[in-house]
Amino acid sequence: MDPETQITLLEAMLDGSRTAALFTDPSQEDHPIIYANHTFEKLTGYTLEETIGHNCRFLQGEETDPKDVKKMRDAIAQESAVTVTLKNYKKDGTPFWNRVHIEPVRAGGRLFFIGTQTDVTVEVNQRKRLEEKEREIERLSLPVLEIDDGIAAISLNGEMSVERYRRLTVKLSEYVQAHHSHSVIIDISGLYWDEDTPVFDLLHIQDVLRLMGCRLLVTGITPKAARDIAAEVATGSSLTAFTSFKQAVETAKSAGAFP
Repeated sequence: MDPETQITLLEAMLDGSRTAALFTDPSQEDHPIIYANHTFEKLTGYTLEETIGHNCRFLQGEETDPKDVKKMRDAIAQESAVTVTLKNYKKDGTPFWNRVHIEPVRAGGRLFFIGTQTDVTVEVNQRKRLEEKEREIERLSLPVLEIDDGIAAISLNGEMSVERYRRLTVKLSEYVQAHHSHSVIIDISGLYWDEDTPVFDLLHIQDVLRLMGCRLLVTGITPKAARDIAAEVATGSSLTAFTSFKQAVETAKSAGAFP
């Protein structure tokens, strides 16, 4: 295969790729782009005529993190590969999250850099939504309150997911260790469930607290909740439950330290 055919096929392959690609020449002033595929044009909105001969910093904007830019510059100076996800801007000003991979390439005794660019805006936004959801979970997990010496209390509201119960178990165990609590009261009057009751999650919390020398008292038990929970509790497993918070506090005070 002659070199011209190879080049034609290579360009066709690059132009057909879903990933934007470009080559830069660090030996020229301002390290310009010397080649860009059509996918780059589709991604950024800049024509090849507007791209070739320019440094690719034209994709940067007001909210581009300078630390990410420095990371790329340092890698280029060290002639090493780097992958960075940063906020870039299209020709029409639309921001997008760009995963940039830069790799040094030597050809004909000269140094070039190849850069691939992928729009990961959907992925980044999904991750941000998950992080916001995590923060919402934390917000819904009400703080543990010390209501008397050695007695802590927390109120659960809404629907508890497996993740919220996991976080609750961690939070309570850390609190008990730090405050030397002998009793923890969990109020479930604001909790609701459709089918699965919270009994097994509460029993798990109880087991964890018991190993730490702390008892669990559950309040806010309605008649329906009591029937639902009783139907699922196996023989030999039980929760110490009360209809009122006051009853639980009085019991915890009179019981004192966990035996």
